[in-house]
Amino acid sequence: MTNDSKYADWVQSVLIGDRLAQWGDKAPDWDPAQRCRRRPDDFTRRMSDKRRRLGMPIIVALLGGTGTGKSTLVNALLGKKVVQSGRVRPTTNQPALICRPSLHPGDWGINTTAIQVIPCDSPALDRLVLLDCPDPDTTEDETDLASNLAKLRNAVPYCDVLLVTATQQKYRDHDVLDELALAAPGARLIFVQTHADRDDDIRSDWAAVLEKKYDTGKIYFVDSTALLAQQERGETLTGDFAELYSLLTTELSEKTAIRIREVNYVDRAEMVISQCREDLRQHLPAIEKLDAEVQAERRTLGEKLSEKMCQELRQDRRLWESQLISETSSRWWFSPFSIVLRLYLMLCDIAGFLATFRNRSVMGLAMGKAADIVLPSRRGVSLTRHDGSDMPDHTSASMHYGGPLAHINGLVCWDMIELQKSALSLPGFLSQANLPEELCSKETIVREANDAGRYFIAGLSGKVHEVCGKLARRPVTQWLRIVFEVVLTVFIVAVLYRPAKAFFYESWTTAVVQYFGFEYYLTAFLLGTVISVILLTVFLCLLRRGLDGQIRATVDELVREFVTDSLFIEVRREIRRIEKFRDELDALSAETHILNETASKLDVRLGKRKIGMT
Repeated sequence: MTNDSKYADWVQSVLIGDRLAQWGDKAPDWDPAQRCRRRPDDFTRRMSDKRRRLGMPIIVALLGGTGTGKSTLVNALLGKKVVQSGRVRPTTNQPALICRPSLHPGDWGINTTAIQVIPCDSPALDRLVLLDCPDPDTTEDETDLASNLAKLRNAVPYCDVLLVTATQQKYRDHDVLDELALAAPGARLIFVQTHADRDDDIRSDWAAVLEKKYDTGKIYFVDSTALLAQQERGETLTGDFAELYSLLTTELSEKTAIRIREVNYVDRAEMVISQCREDLRQHLPAIEKLDAEVQAERRTLGEKLSEKMCQELRQDRRLWESQLISETSSRWWFSPFSIVLRLYLMLCDIAGFLATFRNRSVMGLAMGKAADIVLPSRRGVSLTRHDGSDMPDHTSASMHYGGPLAHINGLVCWDMIELQKSALSLPGFLSQANLPEELCSKETIVREANDAGRYFIAGLSGKVHEVCGKLARRPVTQWLRIVFEVVLTVFIVAVLYRPAKAFFYESWTTAVVQYFGFEYYLTAFLLGTVISVILLTVFLCLLRRGLDGQIRATVDELVREFVTDSLFIEVRREIRRIEKFRDELDALSAETHILNETASKLDVRLGKRKIGMT
């Protein structure tokens, strides 16, 4: 087997660790996320040494309470007395690393100043390194760096497999269980009940104690003292000890050691991910509640804006009327009725209708300066919203288009009382979600509402032409134009027929010539004006049919497209960042779950800590 193929799975596992660290670096400025960020940092620090020890023989650390026979079991495995053992008083006061004489632990990143290295040429150490740990119940002082407890906690991170010893009296030892909980993540577990010569078999009870947090695998039942004597006499090993000895010395080959380290690494990563997911899960309901409240406020403000804008736009009928006539007449050549329409527009301008309303209404703004504005997204400029969709940014829009958007007061669209209500209702939800209240301050909401109003007016400027053009292109409009053109043409022909007949025909054929003076033309003009007004009134009434529905549909579309997504954009951006942070963690969890299927290839006799247990 080549080194590349040997370490291929390990490389995949390490990539998960790197991605976990990168995920932590992207944590949003949110207290639960910042707490989660520290866990990948701790994971990276703890697991960095395991990368350096990739090609080292597997390290088995022995953990157990005072008098459980850890050191005796070590001697039994080695076949000779190498470390001091005792039944009552603690004899292991410093971590002891037992390895082949040719092995130099310092080369693998192991701090040999804090650990006693004991060279031993036992055949059992061909593929194995034993780490005899201090007893966890020999001191009560957890802050003393020179205590056995501190030495134990410094030593266990080096282990790949944790062999836990217990007796009939000690299997419920809380100190041992607490240290096991700290050491178990990132290590396979082997459980051994010692003192088989004098204790009852309590393995089923021990498994019941452990089953909530651990998959125990097989629990061995041995008499270490008798087994050491057998080893020294050269007798053949039998029973559970023979199986345990074979597992440690033969079956845990180099390939298995690499696989164990890979699985331990992924297990540890999955443990960190599980803890982070649980922490986020506890706080996400407040985020979801805030998000729902923001969406409700958006809908409420959007509905109120729609009603207000529809009411204002319907009131500006003269502006709609002038725009409708402008769109219609611009599509026709000069003809009697088109001349009437253009004269009407001229009279409207002279009377000052447009000048009056442009300065005081939303419709006036849309048809005034904003009429020349095209939103960036409509000119091929793609700007990104907080949720990833295209959205014009008011800063960029002002910069690209000379800043006319900045001179439009977007607050003309809003009721300040409604905005103040939103500013008062959301801070409580922000506080529950551990987000700063400034995200929905009055100043922030007013600024965002102003921007939303500008987008609405800019969008309306283009929609006015679109709506009027749509109404002007209706078939009924074209038929009306033909009918009205015929009526006016017939009237003009009728008015001009008699003077033309008198001038061109009667003056040559009869002696009496009828002359048509000023009164005739004045009467014709007045009659033509009446007919034009009637035709114009009918035309405008029919042209305005469906205008209310078009106004409602246009306003709803603009509010949905440009306005609601511009409200509370700061708080929504933070919510999206938190949700993205959560989603990326879920994706990492799915990947680690797939990678952790490697654990099914390991010996079923090896136990492990259950994922999700803290």
